Amino acid sequence: MKLLLDDPAAILPGSWVAGDRVVTGAELGRLVSERARLLPDSLDGRCLVHVRMERTLDAIIGYLAVLEAGHVALVLGPGQPGQAARTEQVVATYPADLDLVPGGFDWVGDPRGPRHLLHPDLTVLLSTSGSTGSPKLVRLSRENLRANARGIVAALGLTADDRGITSLPLHYCYGLSVLHAHLVAGASLVIDDGSPVEPEFWSTVRERGVTNVALVPHSAQWLADSALLDSGFPDLRMLTQAGGRLPARSVSQLAAAASSTGCEVRVMYGQTESTARITIGPPGCAERHPDSVGRAVPGTGLRLDLSVPEADGPGVGELVVTGPSVMLGYAEHADDLALGRMQHELRTGDLATIDDHGFVRIVGRRRNFAKLMGLRVDLDRLEQLLGEQGHEVVVTGDDTGLRIAVNPAVHDDPGRASRVRRDAAAASGVGPAVIDVAVMPMPLLDNGKVDRIAADALVRAATLDSCRETRRSVDSGGEAVTVTDVAGVLASVLAVDSLDPDRSFVEQGGDSLTHVAATTRLGALVGDLPSDWHHRPLRELAAPEHRTSHRVETNVVLRALTVLMICFSHTRVIDAAGGAHVLLAIAGWNAARFGLSLEGARQRLQATLRSVVGVWLPTAAAAIVGMVASDRYGWANVFLLNWLFGGLDDTRVELWFVDSLVACLVVMTVLCAVPPIARARRADPWRVHVVIAALALVPRFVAHAISDAPVGGVPHTVFFIFAVGAAISHAATVQRRLVSLTVLAVGIVTYFPDPQRNLTILAGVCLLAFVRDVPVPRRLVSTVVVIASASLYIYVFQFQIFQLVPRWEPGVVPGIARSLAAVAGGCLLWWLADPFVTRLRSLVRLDGSPSTARDR
Repeated sequence: MKLLLDDPAAILPGSWVAGDRVVTGAELGRLVSERARLLPDSLDGRCLVHVRMERTLDAIIGYLAVLEAGHVALVLGPGQPGQAARTEQVVATYPADLDLVPGGFDWVGDPRGPRHLLHPDLTVLLSTSGSTGSPKLVRLSRENLRANARGIVAALGLTADDRGITSLPLHYCYGLSVLHAHLVAGASLVIDDGSPVEPEFWSTVRERGVTNVALVPHSAQWLADSALLDSGFPDLRMLTQAGGRLPARSVSQLAAAASSTGCEVRVMYGQTESTARITIGPPGCAERHPDSVGRAVPGTGLRLDLSVPEADGPGVGELVVTGPSVMLGYAEHADDLALGRMQHELRTGDLATIDDHGFVRIVGRRRNFAKLMGLRVDLDRLEQLLGEQGHEVVVTGDDTGLRIAVNPAVHDDPGRASRVRRDAAAASGVGPAVIDVAVMPMPLLDNGKVDRIAADALVRAATLDSCRETRRSVDSGGEAVTVTDVAGVLASVLAVDSLDPDRSFVEQGGDSLTHVAATTRLGALVGDLPSDWHHRPLRELAAPEHRTSHRVETNVVLRALTVLMICFSHTRVIDAAGGAHVLLAIAGWNAARFGLSLEGARQRLQATLRSVVGVWLPTAAAAIVGMVASDRYGWANVFLLNWLFGGLDDTRVELWFVDSLVACLVVMTVLCAVPPIARARRADPWRVHVVIAALALVPRFVAHAISDAPVGGVPHTVFFIFAVGAAISHAATVQRRLVSLTVLAVGIVTYFPDPQRNLTILAGVCLLAFVRDVPVPRRLVSTVVVIASASLYIYVFQFQIFQLVPRWEPGVVPGIARSLAAVAGGCLLWWLADPFVTRLRSLVRLDGSPSTARDR
């Protein structure tokens, strides 16, 4: 412990909490010194100590004792089954003199003295994140550890008042850096082996007064998607995220959720070869620059090598790191432990840009690596290792997971995919939950070589294929999901051949890292899952009583419900006007989730053009038919410009919703293409959309004030509703949803003379804002989905279909018949026309090139 401190005699003010035990800083120093005295005197020869770094107070004391006694700690994982093969290679290559055991050390070396010649600067050995299936280690010095810890403390502003928590494994450099930084800051630390994707972990955070939590991408995304931060954490002031790329949209989402509780998000970037952290985002960076990983930590130098062949964009180069945090070098066999500094700069292999303010943005990789769970996996090396084990494979992947295509053998067996997944997990060090395997004939190029891009696409497509096929069978009234189906899905996630149907997922090895993949795949199979499904026997998950309903997204249910309200209101069966205005809010919500969420202005414009084509084709067809058959519509309807050139008091106004929808979508897309607005939207899309909605109230009130004509359906008076829908799609907190609805209420309360109509609109948008999905009886799911999908066709053709059904008597019965005919006819027209419309929409090419997908 003294090795990390500027003043080895200093008494640490912090406390260390492990369960019910609280250890003061002074007591921790005493315990470390007592444990260090159990080790041989380093003057008689420095020893190599294998430290299995569990998240326990005893393991931390043992690790710090090794450093204090002047020996070298080779940090190993706590012995998870998936890492056994990897750990065995390291242990065999670098045999220990001593092993850390509970309460002390065991001498396992040569009785005549230390086995290895260890360089005086060598202090810690960590497994490099890129050494897939290899015993390559990173050699770190005392100065590496101190310099990086001091830089982290300075960048994050850690003080003795802070209290962290061991949210990450301590044998990873990120998790270990949390320990080092809190020691250097004199801060407190809660020692806990929970996972940030479990609610119980956050109960500990709240109860123990934790001020900062370290996250990796999958736990950060889980937290961003949950409403957990809304429950309040009075002491929490900071969330840090590293270990892989978190999409900018997710960074903004997490930052918005955190800010509502007075907490900030600090995105970081690092590599084991630079001890831990290379860059850290300053306060406010996550909100203003969500695509950046921050600036260099104090003491670290950064430059770009623009000459590398992969640097194909302006200002793009390989990120090169210098400074006291850069490792001494690698070790690939025991003799390398005698080497001193062999490396003065670190070529990260990552392609990046650095702007005038020092903000770093990672834009790609030089070599074929994927970064998962904090580990950098060499895909080429993994493919080679699996080949050596007799598997003919193509390995692809990215920061979301590994994908392995396996060529079937002549005499293949059903367990082959599971074996490949297990072998890949053991060789790469990542969990099987992030590895997808598909056994299939290899796709070939014309020159006979394997088509790697096609192989990757086929594995992606095959991942949930069997689940979806079974799901379709159930939805169409076929055979029910069986226990075998459930066990098969979960066995593939856990990479085992079989599971016990009378035991739960957790009881058979499921954990937080496999929970997300298991939930996704099992949900695709059985539909709605109970919240505690992972604690239930597998047999219960296949029972019919757990699948009597299916949850459908609220926007889908609202689309179906509102178009029914529109039809039945137009035939005077019910008095429930306002549905079209709810549909307009849903359109804004969907636009913000899909087309407007794309990274660059050009892509957003192309996506909007696709949407406009999809809306215009059926509307123009309906208008032309109406114009020819009954003079119901005119050319202004055909070109969606009736609000400008047509009448607002005759049948031509019947298609007002489509005119306004297209106009609102185009205006919002153009606004989001304006560079200052685009930059602000990248930082905080909710704030931009809610400001646009508030400003859109001006034309709404002006139009109503100066015109006696009906203006309730023209674009400039309804644009605020569309913008509110877009804002709600990005409102990650209750507070932001309420602000969005307040803007809507200001514009809607007096919008129509009929208060019931205004309340209908408010109620529909409130459901969209606060209800994520709705339980629907399984037999009705397909009906709801079809009506929602066909809602545009139902809307634009309804009046002409009404005319085809004669009124044979007064009353509601003919009205019901006409409404049902409009719904059925619209669904039929959608079923016939949608494939053709989809093909035409696809002619609008969506440019995915990164070089053109950036807002300037």
